Amino acid sequence: MNESDYLRLLTRQAEQANDFLSNARKWERECWACQRLLQALGVPHRQEDFIEPAQQPPDVLFRDASFEVFFVLDPGRRLNDEWREELVRRRTARSLSQLIRREQRPRRINCAELQARLAPTLRKKAHNYRERGFDLGELDLLAFVSLKRETPDFNTPFPPPTEYLRQGWRSLSLVGPTFCRVLFAHMDAPDFLRGNLGRSVLFDMGVGL
Repeated sequence: MNESDYLRLLTRQAEQANDFLSNARKWERECWACQRLLQALGVPHRQEDFIEPAQQPPDVLFRDASFEVFFVLDPGRRLNDEWREELVRRRTARSLSQLIRREQRPRRINCAELQARLAPTLRKKAHNYRERGFDLGELDLLAFVSLKRETPDFNTPFPPPTEYLRQGWRSLSLVGPTFCRVLFAHMDAPDFLRGNLGRSVLFDMGVGL
């Protein structure tokens, strides 16, 4: 593959990323996050196992799981803006050297900091859903973590997820490009979540956003 072909490939990838982040493909993104968790936990699944509910929440139904999916990004990051800018960069580049840029080394954060990143979204969801009369105890929360400026140190402990437990969710899981963890799962949560409770699964570099 010569340089021009590779530039076209990179541009096509950016076009696909922009399409994937469009409003029209919201449910596909949520299914994708669920699939990443299931792959990490070794749970067999097929595309037809995922159902889009008539009313949200939840976002995705998978067997006896009712997944409510949200994304956790670095403060100030907006994926849509980020990939639109990247697409312009790639379309206007005349050589690969024009795409090179220096990135700061990610700051290592402990697992307590990682877990704390969920708090703003979960507080907002808990408040809004209670006001709308939804039963939080029927929802399995899934946070897809996509951090560029920080990287979790899994040699540090996760603290008890006390605040999130008090909110009343049925379960709470994390998944990222290289890790997943079920933070908590009550007795009525799906078996595959309860069976992996408190276990950090680390794997080779995967697909992020």
